[in-house]
Amino acid sequence: LLLTSSNFYIQRIEMAIPRRELVDPETPCFYHCISRCVRRAYLCGDDPFTGNNCDHRKAWIEKRMLQLAAIFSVELYAYAVMDNHYHLVLHLDPKRPQQWSDETVAEKWLLAYPGKLDKPGFEKQREMKKQAIMANHEKLKEYRARLGSLSWFMSRLNEPLAKDSNEEDNVKGRFWESRYTSIALLDETAVLSCMAYVDLNPIRAGMVKELQQSLHTSIKKRLGALQVQPELLKQSIKPMSGNTGGQSVRIKLDEYVALVEWAGKSIVHPDKAKMPAYVNTLLTNLNLQPDNWLQQFQKVNQGTACAIGSVAHLKDKAKSLSKKWLKGIGSCRLLYSS
Repeated sequence: LLLTSSNFYIQRIEMAIPRRELVDPETPCFYHCISRCVRRAYLCGDDPFTGNNCDHRKAWIEKRMLQLAAIFSVELYAYAVMDNHYHLVLHLDPKRPQQWSDETVAEKWLLAYPGKLDKPGFEKQREMKKQAIMANHEKLKEYRARLGSLSWFMSRLNEPLAKDSNEEDNVKGRFWESRYTSIALLDETAVLSCMAYVDLNPIRAGMVKELQQSLHTSIKKRLGALQVQPELLKQSIKPMSGNTGGQSVRIKLDEYVALVEWAGKSIVHPDKAKMPAYVNTLLTNLNLQPDNWLQQFQKVNQGTACAIGSVAHLKDKAKSLSKKWLKGIGSCRLLYSS
């Protein structure tokens, strides 16, 4: 409650929910993660102030996230690397490393933290270090927990990139703006909408007009793979990297491609945004409101919601957090049919 001598008013102060409560350390879940460059500067694209082009850093980030997803207990489903931020849609299985052998845990940890022992000529020393990890039960327990941690995954993604970029610019200080944002995706419908949101980022930002023109996005990589393996179109959407045996997105790839292609054209040409019958049917089957989806999925991450899902799922999540409600429930009422 805030009081002034001349005027009386009430302001509700919303406390941030700790990440340890938002990211369940026991249960597999999908998440939408976002990291922004400090001051939202253009540290990964064309810098309008210096004139320098740093597009090569986008390739660093894309390569690194795909590598780490294969190391950690993560499956990466969608990503987009923009000029001053990036998006990820991933599935985390925090308990999966408990099923890995001691050797697998030790090897994955060394891959997550490469050093001079990975260089040619140090094979013997690297193997000795690996054996030392396998003989240390406390270290193995600690590394299993870290390999199933979203925070450790994001740390290994962001920290080396920040150091390399600062070294390239010959500067010190922050590269990433505070910590990353993580949003729990509580059902498959939320996952699909966030994947579309992420894959269409370059089009929504006005950088390109067609999906094929976008760079450093998962949809660009999927479309490239289809030229070599067209049979993937009739299969359920598979992760871009990682294989923890987690929950898959059951919608077929051809349906997803058709959906995002139509959405992209509708964003570029809003006056021609008549929805085809097959898109209407797909959205209806996914418990989405066809009339609202095009507008609402573009707002799905506004207001820093901590979770996205149906109203019923959001109420359950709020209850688990000892909250009466969660931010974003109004938007989800417009996004979902029920």
